[in-house]
Amino acid sequence: MAQMLPMAFANIERVDILTNVSGGSEVFTIETASEANAEANVSAGADNELRVKNQILAQNVTEDIVKGYNITLGDVLFTPDVFALVDGGTSVKNNSDEFVMYDGPVAGQVVSRTKFWMIVYTAEKDCAGNTLSYTAFVFPNCCGSPASVSFKDGEFFAPSYTVKSKPGKGMSPMRIVNLPSLPVAVSNASELAAVTHEAQKSTILLTVNGQHLLGTGQELGDIFTEDSTTKAKKGTLAVCSTVTVDDNNAVTAFKYKVRA
Repeated sequence: MAQMLPMAFANIERVDILTNVSGGSEVFTIETASEANAEANVSAGADNELRVKNQILAQNVTEDIVKGYNITLGDVLFTPDVFALVDGGTSVKNNSDEFVMYDGPVAGQVVSRTKFWMIVYTAEKDCAGNTLSYTAFVFPNCCGSPASVSFKDGEFFAPSYTVKSKPGKGMSPMRIVNLPSLPVAVSNASELAAVTHEAQKSTILLTVNGQHLLGTGQELGDIFTEDSTTKAKKGTLAVCSTVTVDDNNAVTAFKYKVRA
């Protein structure tokens, strides 16, 4: 099998934040992000051993499990709407759509923050400094937390955001997608699916009922549809014709046609 060539990434080209994926989405685009760090939120496994003096008789080992990612995002400019989304407060504008003030969450009370998807774009560079492609790091089901502020005389104010990505059951906590060009900011579920390659043909790995697909057009064997108990005979050649995804980009159904 041919080995894939390593890739060199540089810069933060853009950060997209998409709320309410199911409809009426709000899209916030950050083109001045200075830093983004994603640290895995892990449920640590245990290594329990049965030891008698200098002899290990048995071990009971459980593996580490990733629950999501804790993301720290730094920006060189203050964007009131993004600050409000992450921090959980309210940004107030005047009739000219100019920023007037921001009210943080009420102290001592539980805050209901809006969930969102976050996409961080970076660029693949060659040895001459040319941009070969773009890569999107996609984090689903994100929620903000109290924003941090820091001031220093003689320096510009740079807000820092802490975001927690906690994917739902069956969702990947992070997807890395290679793109030939930097896409326009996504605004709905179908555009998000296109950017993340969720529903593109022969591109990305999909999983339905434990079966793996590569998108529409893949030949299938012993497999059945999500909405039917009809089963292709084992060894029968079939081809995946449609793939359906929900608002969270999870595969909910697919259909196939038996190949003659």
